[in-house]
Amino acid sequence: MRSGIVINIHFLYKQPVQIMSAIASLTLSVSHNTTPYYQQLREQILTAIREKRVKSEERLPSTRNLAKTLGISRSVVTHTYDQLIAEGVLVSMPKRGIFIANVSHITLPSARLNSVAVTDIEKNEGSKGDAMPARYFDSSADHSVFPYREWAASVRRSWLNPDPNILMGNYRLGFPALKEQLAKFLHSLRGIECDPSQIIITAGNRDALQLLQHLLKSQVALWYTENPTYLPINASLTGELRGLNVIEGGVSPPDTQATWAAVLTPCRQYPLGVSYSSQYREKWLQSLSEGQGYVIEDDYDNEFIYQGRPTVTLFQAAKSRPYAEERVFYVGSFSKTLFRGLRLSYVVVPKGFVCSVLDSQIMIGQSASLPMQPALSDFIESGAFYRHLNKMRRHYRLKRDFLDALLTLHLSDWCEWEKPTGGMHILLRYKAPLSEDHQHAQRLKSQALEQGLTLSLLEEHYLDPESAPKGLVLGFSNTAEEDMERWVVLLRDLITKGVFDPDG
Repeated sequence: MRSGIVINIHFLYKQPVQIMSAIASLTLSVSHNTTPYYQQLREQILTAIREKRVKSEERLPSTRNLAKTLGISRSVVTHTYDQLIAEGVLVSMPKRGIFIANVSHITLPSARLNSVAVTDIEKNEGSKGDAMPARYFDSSADHSVFPYREWAASVRRSWLNPDPNILMGNYRLGFPALKEQLAKFLHSLRGIECDPSQIIITAGNRDALQLLQHLLKSQVALWYTENPTYLPINASLTGELRGLNVIEGGVSPPDTQATWAAVLTPCRQYPLGVSYSSQYREKWLQSLSEGQGYVIEDDYDNEFIYQGRPTVTLFQAAKSRPYAEERVFYVGSFSKTLFRGLRLSYVVVPKGFVCSVLDSQIMIGQSASLPMQPALSDFIESGAFYRHLNKMRRHYRLKRDFLDALLTLHLSDWCEWEKPTGGMHILLRYKAPLSEDHQHAQRLKSQALEQGLTLSLLEEHYLDPESAPKGLVLGFSNTAEEDMERWVVLLRDLITKGVFDPDG
């Protein structure tokens, strides 16, 4: 018999399944346990290399064949290969396949890297103690496929001869080279025209919103956020907040004579996922042209569009209206595109605020950490950031499709949803009779929590949860596919039990 990879599928088949490959004596297996599939495969490949059961330049099976044989999603195998390629263990040769690298010249990474499942991240950053980390449908960045080697190279290059002003902490509004790269990036990706001097680097979105609230405090009487909204937005702003009800097509500007400021997500509203229609955009642009208020535009997760073209930002659209362009602030973050712990965001301010924003930064005493900014600048300039975004779009699209397929299989009788054309979550709405059961959502959340799963309820994003529509916000970008499947089945079982046995 010809040599080949033997793949044992412990929980799907009783007998091993064999596929042919150039590599002999390599056994890959996936088991239905708490360790993600991609991590199991990665560890087994690294172990085989250490034990010299595989040789340099030998070819691995294609992602499609390996996934089909294992009975798992192709994206899981792609994740594994991409991780090992980033670590220099594998190499990809166009039109030829994936091969073992010349491992005699590299130091193999630890087989237990990222051994904790990516979903074992505490949902609340401030939680302490020895409590079990919450498991949930996570819409943050999937750091398991982050290009660590390219990032490490950027860190190394940027610190070989560091700028003395970085060491002295003199760039309060951000590292100039990073601001130049960001201006190019925003123009190429989002069509935003701005000067690097308009870009302010901040320590996360909370810092950005607090800076802008201080900047506008002498001019703004009323602050508004969308209803529903991303909860940390409300937590970041001080004072009384009023809600703007989001309906089909968007939300209207405040009906008041007082000067206002509104935090909006017009390109992809969170959590509803809608894009403001041209009618509602026109209302906002007209209101801004008349000098009635200010808009802080949070672009959220619009780097990840899977179908169609990205919606033009309100920041860019305002440039064609007299006075309006001086009344829109644009906020973006790297936590969704790179990793949460980077803690770097940015604000693009109108030209008329460039000078005064430094005064606010000094007065509130906040500024972003400088040491990582040169590395990020190099990461963008080298092209690694653009390559990473392209890879993650494909990666998240596959995860979206996987979750959509699971929902269709298990929850279509009880819920309805639209397959999103972008973003990092799917919004479920209940069908009758669940939509008519006002206690169902809290009961479901409590029962899921008993099983270790924390749910994000749609009504929790509203100012008045009691009268809000009922549903679930399911993040997919940083949720392992085996967890998605287990949790969707759990939801099906809990919902079915609740319908037929409401008191159970």
